Amino acid sequence: MTALKPPTTAPAWAVFADALLHRAALVARIAFDRLPSPLAGLHIDDDDLLRAVADLPGRSFGDDGAVEAILARTSTSIEAVRESFHRDAVFAGLVRGAMLSREEAEVLAVLAAVELDPRRQRLVSFLNDDVTQRFLTPYSLSQLFMDGEAWAVLRPDGALRRSELVTCEGGQPWARTPVQLAPLVCWRLAGHPSDDPALPTGADRWEWAVPGDARTPEAVAGLVIVSGPDRIRRRQAVAERYAAERLLVTPLPTDDQQWSALVRQATLDGDPIVLEPDETGLTPATRQRITRAGHLRWAISSEVEPALDTLPRQRWVSVRPRSPQATIAEIEAALGPHAIHHAGSLTAEQLAHAGAAADAVGGDVAAAVRLLAAGEIDRVARRTTPRRGWDDLVLREDKLGLVREIAVRHQHRHRVFDEWGFVDKSSAGVLALFAGESGTGKTLSAEIIAGELGQDLCTVDLSQLISKYIGETEKNLEGVFTAAESSPVVLFFDEADAVLGKRSEVSSSHDRYANVEVAYLLQRIERHRGVVVLATNMAKNLDPAFLRRIHVFVDFPMPDESERLRIWQRCIPPAMPTDGLDLGRFAARFEMSGGSIRNAALTAAFLAADADTPMTPKVLVEAVRRELHKGGRYLRDDEFSEFHAS
Repeated sequence: MTALKPPTTAPAWAVFADALLHRAALVARIAFDRLPSPLAGLHIDDDDLLRAVADLPGRSFGDDGAVEAILARTSTSIEAVRESFHRDAVFAGLVRGAMLSREEAEVLAVLAAVELDPRRQRLVSFLNDDVTQRFLTPYSLSQLFMDGEAWAVLRPDGALRRSELVTCEGGQPWARTPVQLAPLVCWRLAGHPSDDPALPTGADRWEWAVPGDARTPEAVAGLVIVSGPDRIRRRQAVAERYAAERLLVTPLPTDDQQWSALVRQATLDGDPIVLEPDETGLTPATRQRITRAGHLRWAISSEVEPALDTLPRQRWVSVRPRSPQATIAEIEAALGPHAIHHAGSLTAEQLAHAGAAADAVGGDVAAAVRLLAAGEIDRVARRTTPRRGWDDLVLREDKLGLVREIAVRHQHRHRVFDEWGFVDKSSAGVLALFAGESGTGKTLSAEIIAGELGQDLCTVDLSQLISKYIGETEKNLEGVFTAAESSPVVLFFDEADAVLGKRSEVSSSHDRYANVEVAYLLQRIERHRGVVVLATNMAKNLDPAFLRRIHVFVDFPMPDESERLRIWQRCIPPAMPTDGLDLGRFAARFEMSGGSIRNAALTAAFLAADADTPMTPKVLVEAVRRELHKGGRYLRDDEFSEFHAS
C-alpha cells in the first residue's frame, strides 16, 4: 500500500470519493446498526451473526426512512462533484489514456483516494467489516456506489484491468478480494510522475521533433509494422505515422511483470510503444499482449518484416522508412557545420551514436566517428587508424588527382545526389580499383583516403575469404560488409583478382559457383554505402563486367628517378645521422618501388644502430641488396662497388 501525504487542497476526484465514503458509512451505521469495532473481522459474536443474516439479499434495511433521508441529503452533493472531477488535468489525462468509461473513472477515483489517505482506509475497513482489510473489495465497492453491479468494472477484459492500472487477485472469495491500484498511478496523481521500476531493461523514451510536412496523423490506437536497416529511420517512421514527438522504445519484455509495467507506463504517458525484438523475433506473448492492450498505439520495428503468423490478428499498417543515409542537415545539426567531411557516410543511427560520442571526446568529430568503427569489423578485417597524409604520397600529378577524386566523390555525394538531383543507379557508395605492382602505393593511398574522410582503414585479404566449400565464400563476404555497415570505415580489399578474375566457361559445378561468387561480390559492393577500394597486381585479368562498375581506376606505375629520390628523402628522417650519403645516386642506380625503398631505409637504420654508426652509403647499399634479394633480384658485387668505395 502506498502512503503519500495528502494534498492540502483535495482534488475534485478525491472529494467525490469522500462523498461516497461518507454516504456509505452513514448507511452502514443506520441500516445495519453497525459501529466501527476494534475487533471487526477478528471475532464474530451472536449479534454479528444475526446482522449478517439480516444483511442478506431479500432482507429489508433496519430503518428505511433514515436511509432514504441520507440518500436524498447526499445525492445532490455527489452529483455536483461527479460532474466536476473530470476537469482535473492529470486525472482526465489518465482517463483518456486508458479509455475509461464514466463508471470505471469513478471507481479509479475512489481507489486512488483510498490509497493516498490512511483516514479513508479506516472507513474502508469499516465497510469491509474487517479491521485487517484496508483495500476496497468488490463487496465494499458495491456498498459505495449503492449498486450491486459496481464490481463489474473489474472484469478481466475491462479497461481498468487491461491497462494494468488495477489488480484484483488473491486466494480469497471474490467478494473479499482486495482491489489494488498500481503505485505508479498513485505517484502520478500525487504530482510525482516517475517510471515503473519493472519496465524491461533497455526501455527508454526517444524524442524527435516530427517535421510538419512529414506528419501522418494517426493518433488513434493501432499497430504499425516498420522494417528497414536503420533503427533511427524506423523510429522516425513510427513518430511520423502517429504524429508523436516521443516514443516508448523497448526490447521485448521477458515476463508478465515487464509486460504489465510497459502497458501501464504507456497508458499514463500516452506515448506509442515501439517494440524492437532481437534476432529471435516475436514471441507468442507479443500477439496476446498487443491485442489485450488495444487502447494503446503499438509499433513493431525490425530489420526484416516479421512473419505474418506471428503478428496480432488485427488491423495493422506497414510503413517504409526513409533512406538510412543521414542528410546534410541532420549531420550539421548533430555534429556542427563542418562535420560533413568526417560524417558524410553515416546512417541516421550511426549519427545518433556519433553525436553522443562527440560529447564524450570534447567535440572531436573525427575521433567520435572513428569510435564507431570498433567492434564487429575487427573480427573480419585488419583495422588501422590512418597516420600518413598527402605529403607522404609520391605520385604523378594525374594519378594523385585520381586518388583525391575518391575522397571528393564521397565528401560531396550529398550535394550531387540530394541537392542537385543526380541519380546514380550503379552504386550507393564509391568503388575504386588500384592496379600496380607491389609497393607502388596502393595501400598507402587507401590509408590516406581513409584519413581524409576521418575513418579507419579496414584491410581484407580476399584470397583468405575464398573457400572450397560452396556458399562459404559468399557467407564470408557478407560478414565483412555487414560489419562495415555498422562502422564507417574504408574497405580495402587486397588481392582482388582472387575473386574478380575473368568469369570462365561453365564446365563444372565449381566453375558455376566461382561465377556466382563474382556476381555476389559485385552485387554486394554496389549495395555498400561507403568507400570500397580493391587492389590488384594484374588488372588485365579482371572481369570486364566488374571494370564497367568502377567509379575511379588508378594505375600505379613504378616510380621514375625523380620520384624515387623524393621517396628516399621522405623515408630517411632528418634526425637520422648520415655520413656521405648521396640519395640521388641511389635513386638513379636502383629501380625500386616506394615500398621497397621504405623497407631498405628502415633496414639501413637498424644496421646503423647496431653498429653505432651513422647511415653511410655502405650501410644503405647493404640494405638495398637485401631488399632486392627478397624480390628475386640478384646483383653482382661489382655493381655495388661504387657505393662501398664511398
